[in-house]
Amino acid sequence: MADTSNEKKRKSVKTIYDRNTGLSIMINLYVIKYIYYHIDKARCFIDEDERGKKRKSYPIYCTDMLPVSRQRLNRINNGQCFEFTRAEANSITETFGIEMKYFRKDDPIAFEIDGIDETSWKCFYKSKYEVDYDLHIDFENEGDDIVKQKVEDILKDLSKDWEQKLKCDNPIFAICYYFKYGERFDRPNAIKSLKDILCELDYREWEKESTTSLSELLKLLRGHYNYINSLVTLNKLKKEQQEKKQHPIPKTKR
Repeated sequence: MADTSNEKKRKSVKTIYDRNTGLSIMINLYVIKYIYYHIDKARCFIDEDERGKKRKSYPIYCTDMLPVSRQRLNRINNGQCFEFTRAEANSITETFGIEMKYFRKDDPIAFEIDGIDETSWKCFYKSKYEVDYDLHIDFENEGDDIVKQKVEDILKDLSKDWEQKLKCDNPIFAICYYFKYGERFDRPNAIKSLKDILCELDYREWEKESTTSLSELLKLLRGHYNYINSLVTLNKLKKEQQEKKQHPIPKTKR
């Protein structure tokens, strides 16, 4: 019988990261979570109850977008040793359509963000999560708390102006696009394509279609029109209701 002890040993070996070897993964997971909760997201990510309360995001934890629990992510952010599996890496990279190098087993790469370098991230984690990074550096009299706020301000601005600030080959662009439109950036946007086609379509093109074809198309178009019209009406009513709450009509004295 063949000796499989070595094979079993190889399969059981786990890659355990610490606050230094896993810093890139810590950063990337934090960025994904931060953007999700600060970006203007697609409706599929929003849990809106019938009473029209404040828009609330569905939890991102334990999903293909972020396949870790809230408790586990907290431990990772706190700088504790952690494992990040290949299956989890595949889940994230496949969901957003980004390269594996950001979550690969050996020497993963952190997302590059203008204005935030590795030392800034270490200051951020030291201030926000009390991670024990020994930093011998002078930030021109800037303390850890100031650097932490700077990092959060940059991420906040990026979440708002990502389409203007990021190039389409940036992995964070792909992440923002996914949250904004509910689909991967490298997947053709059916609605945008339809809009472009309708803008270019000459009305006389319809004359080439048979009566049967026109009837089928009319049924499809009517269904989409009714749905879109309902969304427009619903959003209009929500906006009017919100404006009434912000600017209530004063009661007149009798």
